[in-house]
Amino acid sequence: MRFIIYNQEGKILRSGSCSALDFFKQAEDGEFVMEGIANDVSQKVSNAGIEGKIVNKTPQEISADKPRPIEIPMEKRLAPIDNEQWQDVLDRLKKLESEILKPTTPA
Repeated sequence: MRFIIYNQEGKILRSGSCSALDFFKQAEDGEFVMEGIANDVSQKVSNAGIEGKIVNKTPQEISADKPRPIEIPMEKRLAPIDNEQWQDVLDRLKKLESEILKPTTPA
């Protein structure tokens, strides 16, 4: 048996299939269950809580449901680097370490 779980606002929370015996066990507190198949991205339940029907969302509702992209600060973004560039960094680091660790002669 196919089921759809939705909330009071008609938002489809999840869907799946189960045996008829487990059908009403699928919904948790504050949720409703109905038989059927739906697409949570493009559809919703109208008249939620009262014999709801699956209806298509408007383009504005679909757009509003899309998560906003996460802004990653420039200093935290991944940077492509090839092996030659990496080797150059390692060589420069090695040179710097050798200069720092050079024994100093008393004046």
